[in-house]
Amino acid sequence: MSKKVVIIVSLILAIFFTFAVVRSVNVKYADLKKTVDVVKTTQFIPAGSEIRAEQVETVKITEVVGRDLVHSSDEVIGKAAKVGMIEGQYIFPGTAENTARRQGMVEVHVPVDISSSACVTAGDVVDVLLTDKGQTAVTAIPLYQGARVMHSFDQNGSEISPVENKHIGSMTGPPGSRAPVSVGLEVSREAAASIAQAASKKSIYLVKSN
Repeated sequence: MSKKVVIIVSLILAIFFTFAVVRSVNVKYADLKKTVDVVKTTQFIPAGSEIRAEQVETVKITEVVGRDLVHSSDEVIGKAAKVGMIEGQYIFPGTAENTARRQGMVEVHVPVDISSSACVTAGDVVDVLLTDKGQTAVTAIPLYQGARVMHSFDQNGSEISPVENKHIGSMTGPPGSRAPVSVGLEVSREAAASIAQAASKKSIYLVKSN
């Protein structure tokens, strides 16, 4: 093969690869420019409260960032917030459920540790046991069945989200820092006093029932 042919082939290959690289860059840039509708809050929404239309809005953000978010306000309006949401927060799937806080129910907060909490988060349903340390053994007495978890707070007073920590703005604390130390339970008004009394003695043990 003559030197002239080699040069021509080399030029053709160089031009081909240049166009291929440019096209690849353009495609990636175009993907970054794509937008998608997502839903975010316009005001603070307490856990357990029904999400109203004026509390959320739809905005556009890049598709790369917004692909794992809720895309339509219809998905959350009329549902109950599993966790408290601050103003301007993007809403993730799984942070709202169909049932709002029931009438005639109250919220009681109980102190727990990593074992007695069952590592619950908002939206879980638990049975409440009263533990009694006797002289020979520890007994557990059923105190309440089907209590819904409204809040779960860590040692820093921050709510532990039921949504995985891989989402936008989430941060993983040091080992053990995300274990519940206080859990808010939705219980009947009649049972609130006995649960509060047991909580004051730190004799509450939670068992997941959902």
